[in-house]
Amino acid sequence: MPYIKRGSDNQIIAIYAEAPSEDTEHLAASHPDVIGFLNLNSSGEQSLQFLTSSDYELVRVLEDLIELLIEKNVVLFTELPIAAQHKLVQRRRARQNLNEENTLMIDENDIL
Repeated sequence: MPYIKRGSDNQIIAIYAEAPSEDTEHLAASHPDVIGFLNLNSSGEQSLQFLTSSDYELVRVLEDLIELLIEKNVVLFTELPIAAQHKLVQRRRARQNLNEENTLMIDENDIL
């Protein structure tokens, strides 16, 4: 059961495992105010929504990191699990195809 501290607007501003002072309130972990506080990140956006929207960006970061580690011979491609190898190859091909399609597009203002 967490201890909470509320701000002047009566909204939770901090949660503690143990009471740090006498001005904290004891609430059940399932209390809607506690759940609401835990679901908000610093910008007020729902944490689940934030994680979902940032997943694609993080996947790209991880792909780039894996590629860098392979290029630097820190990790051998063949050391990765077979399923991971297949996924990386599929994504690499898809990205190459996308890049090729984008470079073949000619704008009406382009001169050949």
